[in-house]
Amino acid sequence: MKETVILSSGKYCQLIPVNKSMLPFYYVLAFPITQNQPSKEEVAEMMNIGVEHAKKLAKKVLGDEEAYSLLYSGYSARREKGWHIHIVLLGSRWRKAWLYWVLASKNFLQALGLRKDDAPRYS
Repeated sequence: MKETVILSSGKYCQLIPVNKSMLPFYYVLAFPITQNQPSKEEVAEMMNIGVEHAKKLAKKVLGDEEAYSLLYSGYSARREKGWHIHIVLLGSRWRKAWLYWVLASKNFLQALGLRKDDAPRYS
């Protein structure tokens, strides 16, 4: 279920659980593309919100508020348009290894052109 968070600017972001994923306990904190790009202040606020939500979710789900990773990719390195942060609850070294394996596999497929990639190409 999506959770909407109102930013101090009056714009909003959404915490979205990602269920169709190879990663359990995976969420995205997204700034809807319909609001254009966030300002520097909105980015900083969303990073803080991301950490706060990650800690709450990790404590609730895994019993350890520090059992999470946040991932952010700049415009040129992300697959999807729109500003977002990935929140992945880990809980063990094996889950962290699995996270990196999934990320490496996805990026490898994108580099080969076998998976959608909206990132700009630089030579």
